[in-house]
Amino acid sequence: MNDPTLLEELLTGARAALDPYFAESDPAAYVERFGEQATYFDPNSGGKLEGGAIAKLFGAYTGQIPKWRYEILNPSLDARGDTAVFTFNLETYDLDDDSVTSRWNTTEVHARTADGWRMIHAHWSHTEPG
Repeated sequence: MNDPTLLEELLTGARAALDPYFAESDPAAYVERFGEQATYFDPNSGGKLEGGAIAKLFGAYTGQIPKWRYEILNPSLDARGDTAVFTFNLETYDLDDDSVTSRWNTTEVHARTADGWRMIHAHWSHTEPG
């Protein structure tokens, strides 16, 4: 089920995490979106990560993330009760010449908690050029 209000809330949360990620090379806000029992996959993670291993992976990225502009494309939501699957594509761009530097497919699973919606799973994969 698509809930436009929840979709906007999750988009706002994603931007609040990705803005400092790319502008300041600071992944802390992204890590803060995860719930306690979260899992994570991406091409650089070496497999499934859980809990503190997620924070450790992203902590190593602090100061190493290129300062790129990004766009969230094609966001969609499937919300069912206290669970929501939020998907989007992400493109990053070089600040000097605006060329595309990366393309990603992203799936985030969120759960409603007493503290609001928390990410319980995220999976990032590279988009192959078409």
